[in-house]
Amino acid sequence: MIAGRKSAVSRALSACLGLLLLGCAAASPRVEYYLLTAAVDPAPAAPAEDARPQRRIALRPVSLPDVLERPQLVVRTGETTVRVAEFHRWAGSLNREIARVLIENLNLLLRDLPAVAATDDLAHDPDVTVSVQVLRFDGQPGGEVELHALLSLARRKAEGARLLRQARIRIPCEEPGYEGLAFAHSRALAALSREIADGIRSIASRPSP
Repeated sequence: MIAGRKSAVSRALSACLGLLLLGCAAASPRVEYYLLTAAVDPAPAAPAEDARPQRRIALRPVSLPDVLERPQLVVRTGETTVRVAEFHRWAGSLNREIARVLIENLNLLLRDLPAVAATDDLAHDPDVTVSVQVLRFDGQPGGEVELHALLSLARRKAEGARLLRQARIRIPCEEPGYEGLAFAHSRALAALSREIADGIRSIASRPSP
């Protein structure tokens, strides 16, 4: 009789635990994943009869501060405070996503140079090498995104020409919520891509020493 009561109590406890776990699972928010996208207007393509050689642009790995080396979106809450959005994450590693979008944007912006951009492991003997060090890349849903970065553009080592620039970009979120925040990140990268493209045009147009 006592054994039967213990078995009934055990079954009741197991049922309660199962319901509790089910309730916790139902209450947990779903994780949303976001992609960065190319967001520039392409330049007109160079004419087919253009005899200029196609320039090779190499993008080195993008450097990020430690606070951004995570899958979650980072939300700025004050001058010295941030919040990590646990349930809103980048679909890939942020530095590689930034590099992918910069390359997509540059290949659209430099079609008339003509030039092709790729990561430095693919663009052998490049005409221009681009390095990007991100200092800040965050924002608030419904607010704006700030992107601060240092840019280094160098021609072939033998030629020695180099540009060092600082970019400070602020882009308002045009759509609400985290989807709008993610798209504002893409638009900030579009603005950065235009600055890089302008630098490439400037350094590529300089006469060789």
